[in-house]
Parts: sequence; structure tokens; C-alpha cells
Amino acid sequence: MSLLIRNATVITVDAQRRVMEDGAVFIEGDHIVDLGATDSLAEKYAGADTVVDARGKVVLPGFVSAHNHVGYAVFRGRAEDIGYAPTHRLYLPMSGIISNDERQVIGALAVTELLRGGVTTILEMEEDAELFAPFIETSGIRALIGVMVNDVNLEALALGQTVFDETIRDSQLEQALGLASRWHGRAGGRIQAVMAATGLSTSSPELLKGLRAGADDMSLRLSIHLGFGERDLVQDIHGMAQFDYAFAHGMLGPDVVAVHCFEVDDTEVETLAQSGTHLAHCPHMNQFRGEVAPIQAMRAKGMHVGLGIDNYFSDYFEVLRSCLASARIHAHDPQVLSAHEALELGTIHAARVLGLDHEIGSLEVGKKADLQMVDMHRLGLTPVNDPVATLVYHGHAKDVEMVMVNGEVVVTGGAVQTADENELLSQAGVAADAAWQRFAQRYGDYVAPAPV
Repeated sequence: MSLLIRNATVITVDAQRRVMEDGAVFIEGDHIVDLGATDSLAEKYAGADTVVDARGKVVLPGFVSAHNHVGYAVFRGRAEDIGYAPTHRLYLPMSGIISNDERQVIGALAVTELLRGGVTTILEMEEDAELFAPFIETSGIRALIGVMVNDVNLEALALGQTVFDETIRDSQLEQALGLASRWHGRAGGRIQAVMAATGLSTSSPELLKGLRAGADDMSLRLSIHLGFGERDLVQDIHGMAQFDYAFAHGMLGPDVVAVHCFEVDDTEVETLAQSGTHLAHCPHMNQFRGEVAPIQAMRAKGMHVGLGIDNYFSDYFEVLRSCLASARIHAHDPQVLSAHEALELGTIHAARVLGLDHEIGSLEVGKKADLQMVDMHRLGLTPVNDPVATLVYHGHAKDVEMVMVNGEVVVTGGAVQTADENELLSQAGVAADAAWQRFAQRYGDYVAPAPV
């Protein structure tokens, strides 16, 4: 099957940052075959199976989110105002409360929201991440999936003690390796596996070594939260500085996607850069915790940085703006970064962080047909003086009209074609209510008591 999109403003995000007015994109199968002026391509590909008139619309690469926890949408409206406490007072306690069915439908809703807003690729790491794999496969989104492991005893942790449990460790590694063996390369390669850990303070040396071995054996990427407020914990628990511990146990390197890294000093930035570690920068999430990663310093050292949504949120345009705003506030400079740079961080650079920039992240001949089309004839987007700046500063997920992944149209007319949005909304609402009722019954509130 072939598709010609014509009369569009095409933002390629290629190395030349080409923006083609009255441009066209010709797609055959799952690849981009040609780009150019509408007049030229309309004549050249007059026999296209489908022709889309994109007059007044912008076509650009699909967004790439380098870090997600889709099931954590259950925490919306619960976690945003409790500072650094969510991990120990919400996330870990809820993991023992919520059922698989509840987690599954909430994650499905989050994936649907992401697709609806132009996100075509995610790195999804979460406890029981395999629950989401079947829906991810049928939804059409491109994904790297990994079980986010730890081997800390939760009952001891609730009492303020960190105790590593061999039985938990063996079970978690088996789960992570099992997902990888069952799902890596599925859907024609659209689904890949990663090895993932929650963080350093909740991971024993043996667990991290097991993840590294699994990744090496299967040639997989790894991902882990680093530099996100656990410096003292890592020192107290492991007797090592956080990045020394990470390096010693295989959690730094060119195949590692480090997440957050807002608690880092100059020496640690140098360590990250020298190791070749990539960064999944989650500015929208982090700003609500009063934090921002020093991405300008990291990029100056040669680190590859890509954007991620993290959790609760689904509008990637907000992530682009948070990236710009947080960097400028951090630098006290209103000209740090540009709209073009922010868009690159959310597309081609995020693809590079995931090791996929040879296939996705820009609109170029030979790359996969992962793209989105935005209707600019909308309140808030007109006048379109500059299409890149207008989208980055003023666009929203609701403005996305069409989304294509791997040459398949998954969103058209602003509606996801691979899921029943209304049914998911109803089911996810019921699931979340039930889970929170049990949470409150167990802990007496919607936030578990602080560890002693």
C-alpha cells in the first residue's frame, strides 16, 4: 500500500532542519520513499493508493518518549503535591494493592493517550510491564519494554530498613529475562526489550550484575533512574558514591539510558559523559518536584539527551515547553535552547538515546513512516508565523489529527483507531477507584505513612 501526503508544511527535523512549505511525503509500506514539493511528487506518484490533502496542516516526526511508566497514570491527582515522597509512600505501597487487571486497563488508557497526542515511540519500564505488552502490540505504538526490577524487601522498607532479598531478586530477574525472551523483536521489530531497574538504593550488586549480564547476552539496552535524590541513600546502603556504584555494576555505558540525573555535580556530569551514558530528560515531571537536570552542561560534554514523559502526563507538547522553560530558568537566560532544539530533543535526539535514530526521529528517505499531522487551523495555533515555533510553544495533543506508526495509520480525525477510547476511559476510571479504595482501607489515607 502507498500513501501520498500533499500540500503540507513538512518539518523534517533532518540535519539541515528543512521545513518544506507546500511539501509532500510519499510512503510505501512502512517506509518513507520520497519527500519534496507537492507539484513534483503529485505527478511522480499519481498512482498512489491513498492521497491525503494536508492543506493548512503540518507534518512532522512522531514524538519519541525515552521514559514512561504507563500504569502510573493511576497516581494522577495523588502524587503531584507530595514532593519526593511518591516512591516510598505511593508507588511501592500501591504495587502490593493494585490488581493486574486494574493496572492493565490503566496502562492501556495511557498508551492510547500517548498515541492520540502524536507519540509514536516509548520506552516503557514498570513493575509487571509485560501486562501492557499485548495492548502495546495491538495499539500500533513502537515500544521498548522492560520489567523495572528491585530486590528490596518492602515490609522492611516500610520500617525504614533496606534489606535485599535473594528470593525477590531471583524472581525479578526471571521476570525481566522472560519478558525479553518472549517480546523482543515482536511485531516485526516494532517491539523491543530493555533491562531496567528502579534505582541504585533499591538494587543489590547481584541484581545489577544480573541485569547487565542479561543485556549483554541479548544485546539489549538498559535503563535506570539515576541522580534523582538518592545520593545519601546509596552512600549509606552501599558505602559508595552513587555513580561509582553505578559504574562498578554495569549501569553506566553507551547502552544505558539514565533517567532524570537532576542531582548531579560537575564531576558526576563528567563521569556520565565519559562513560557514553545517554539521558532520558523528564523536565515536565521533574519541575513539579522543584528539580531540573543540567542538560546544557551535559550536552556541552557530548552527552546524548532525549526527552521523556515519565508518568501521570500524556501531552508531549507540554514536555517540549517544560524543557525550554526549565533550561532557561536554570541558566537565567531567555535564549538558552530554541524551538528547533527542543523539537529535536523530542524526536531525533530521543530516538538516538534509544538507539533508533537510524530508523525513526526525522522524516527522511529510507526511514520508517512514523509521523504525525497537526491541524493548524485551530484556536491557539493561528497565525502560523513560524510552524516550528508555533507548534513547540502553542501546540497541544488535542491538535494532532493523524498519527502513523510503521506506515500504519493509528489515529485519524483525532481519534485512535486501534482502541475504544470511551470504553477505556470508563474501565480505567472504575479500576483506579477500586484500587484507591483498597489503598485507603489498608493505610488509612491516600498516602501511606512515612517510613519510620
